[in-house]
Amino acid sequence: MTEALDLLGQPVMQRSAHFASPDERIVLSRRWSDGPIAIVVGHNPSVGDAEKDDPTVKWWIRWFQHYGFGGFRALNLYPFVTSSPVECRRKADWVATNDWSARDSLLFVNLPILVKEAKGAHQLFACWGNIATDWDWVDHVVEEIQSGEAPYPDIWCWGKTKSGAPTHPMARGKHRIDPLAEPILWRAA
Repeated sequence: MTEALDLLGQPVMQRSAHFASPDERIVLSRRWSDGPIAIVVGHNPSVGDAEKDDPTVKWWIRWFQHYGFGGFRALNLYPFVTSSPVECRRKADWVATNDWSARDSLLFVNLPILVKEAKGAHQLFACWGNIATDWDWVDHVVEEIQSGEAPYPDIWCWGKTKSGAPTHPMARGKHRIDPLAEPILWRAA
């Protein structure tokens, strides 16, 4: 891919999003040059799609462009599209909701794609913050990424919460991450 520029000399953004259903986003992609591709793993997709950028996507674009990446792909621990982590956790509680199709989507659609993308990244970032409360699931996802078939990528982040979780860039107040913060190693392979 040759870097295409618009009339103002800015990189032309290639945008895409893959949905398993209208309520389940699997991958969101932004690409602007031949540079390396990062993978970002968050908690749940918000409203970003192939056409629009939510505030988190805008933060990632700025950060990855500043650090010389050619683009990124965003995936999530849970594919359920909502700007509310509480709603996402409710949907992921398939025992309480008796929503076994949500579980099947999570386990059989989202996880294999997430692991494949993570293992193929030039650099892998995590940013689910303290909104990820199911640490058994988090540990399972990390183990799937850092075991099995090679490669076994290190996982980077932009900061850590008091509990040690990788901070979300849009954390509130004093926990908000500087948009040009240096990455830090969260979990070595």
